[in-house]
Amino acid sequence: MLRDGAGRILAVAIVAATTAVLGRTTTADHLSAREAIRRAGIRLSGLESERHLTAMATRGSALLARLDPSERAAIGSGYFSFQVDRPVIVEIAAHEGSVPFWLADRGFRETDLTLTNRDGQWKVFRRSFDRGPIGLGVNGLDRTAPAHYVVFVRAVGGGRPDVSLGKDAASWGMVVAEGTVSAAREQARPFESIPAELAGAWMLQPSHDARHSTTLVTGRAWKTHDVSTHDPDQVAISFGDRPGNELVFTWRTSASVARSVVRIGPIDEESGIREVAGDSVVVETASVLNDPLIRRHRVAVGGLRPGQAYRYALGDGSASGWGPWQTIRTAPDRNQPLRFLYLGDAQTGFERWGKLLDSARKQEPNLDFVVLAGDIVDRGNERTNWDHFFLRAAGLLDRVAVMPCVGNHEYLDVGPRLYRTSFELPRNGPPGIEPELCYAFEAGDAIFTVMDSNLAVWDADAAKVQARWLDETLARTTARWKIAIFHHPVYPSHPWRDMPALREYWVPVFDRHHVDLVLQGHDHSYQRTYPLRGHRPASGPDRGTIYLIAVSGDKYVDPAHREMAEIEIGRTSTYQVIEIDPATNRLRYRARDEAGETIDAFEIEKPGSPVLVRNPLPSVGRSAGSPR
Repeated sequence: MLRDGAGRILAVAIVAATTAVLGRTTTADHLSAREAIRRAGIRLSGLESERHLTAMATRGSALLARLDPSERAAIGSGYFSFQVDRPVIVEIAAHEGSVPFWLADRGFRETDLTLTNRDGQWKVFRRSFDRGPIGLGVNGLDRTAPAHYVVFVRAVGGGRPDVSLGKDAASWGMVVAEGTVSAAREQARPFESIPAELAGAWMLQPSHDARHSTTLVTGRAWKTHDVSTHDPDQVAISFGDRPGNELVFTWRTSASVARSVVRIGPIDEESGIREVAGDSVVVETASVLNDPLIRRHRVAVGGLRPGQAYRYALGDGSASGWGPWQTIRTAPDRNQPLRFLYLGDAQTGFERWGKLLDSARKQEPNLDFVVLAGDIVDRGNERTNWDHFFLRAAGLLDRVAVMPCVGNHEYLDVGPRLYRTSFELPRNGPPGIEPELCYAFEAGDAIFTVMDSNLAVWDADAAKVQARWLDETLARTTARWKIAIFHHPVYPSHPWRDMPALREYWVPVFDRHHVDLVLQGHDHSYQRTYPLRGHRPASGPDRGTIYLIAVSGDKYVDPAHREMAEIEIGRTSTYQVIEIDPATNRLRYRARDEAGETIDAFEIEKPGSPVLVRNPLPSVGRSAGSPR
């Protein structure tokens, strides 16, 4: 960071240096796209003022003019690669408002073909390639692109070649170009029609969320209002591999605090306090000018008793280096009641969201843990978002365990990097899926399976891997209640979103093991389905699964009227309280608004076979903003 004599900020480098989608292929001089973007960003930070960088962030041509020839070549060929077994014709369809610069550099020529979807009109560019590897360039250097380009591949002379995506198979899909195929792998953004010349070709689908993944400068030079200090803050406590016996503490300090120690003991005992040490990692976020380096601490504490309240303090182990005493509870065992909070997307409006949490704390002072159904923040790799989230959540997350799932906004631009440094979660998910993005835990007489729906909607193989793990996990458990948690809805309330892969691969497993509840977010409204089995209403909860969607922040989308939905409510932030009583084998569910008023409720009883006991709210119509 450069400053003038008065201490005024002159420049800042904000680069996508950690993105997982860059750097897969290299140019002849071995400079990767990832390294080219990093190098150019650092150089620009030393030459341009913050004001100029902000202006350039929406002017790709100005950024392009600052690249040297090797950077331009690498950024134009080293972003995405695939391999073909024969000579091919490659067509790139790009939104007319954001045509990549490198198409002309690489010899692509504009055709008279066009495509149209709800993002607008797309132009099509064409070039032939010999058999072997093909490297393509970035989608853009600024944040103006409304969509990511799409690739069509067909053999010279006709037919479809063998195409291997290699490492990029995790972030790109491959489908046959026919019908109303979508321009994005994880969202329904269908083209109105496919031109005859492209019909039947392979279409390589990017993620819509990757459209800004190669932004050279964001134009966002941030100062956090919540600077790290020596004192512990931003506490997040999760259950360990044995939730009744292990808690894992994470917190933030300034980077200078090297030691990580927890003092802990039973709340009802004066003696018995012990100290447990852990480890830490320094997290760098260059865009936070006044606090670019923080340290995230991690301490796992075992040897605890189920359903027991403990007092704890976090610190560095020195005499004066401790935070305040707080309380936390381990997960209850099978014979103890369970009460937890379920929150949909927080994402935006954290001041208002904090008031919702205050209402929940007052109404429910004895929670065992909190479930967050993804999109916890709006921009998952801008640390100021997380600073604001933790500031508003502090009165809850330092006293109640939190078990989140990852949403698409946690993935924005570079994958869930800051999400994974903010939480420490069980590592018992399926092989082939990054640890902590998919996991399971048992609390009370219930098993909770937390999955990464982002990967599932992007990649059928990832959906299948998680489905097999889910099947095996539910087959092993002896817990009476089964609850699944993930971000994207199986049966969307959103007017145009759809996630067919979840219905194809996950619903059969839910049906086979009779999962009781599926807790979701993403669609920014409230929806509860009838008990469903095989995608149809069942006779009752003993025959089907209830799917729930909720939003706790202030970003709303009016729900569509779905036939499988029993309750639809729009423009309402809610929190959900779920209680399971082993003495009566009964699950009690309540959804409450910001005022603490109950807007939906039901109970399920399992004397042997579950029976829906009651739904105390009548159906009063089908308009957005009201129960159906």
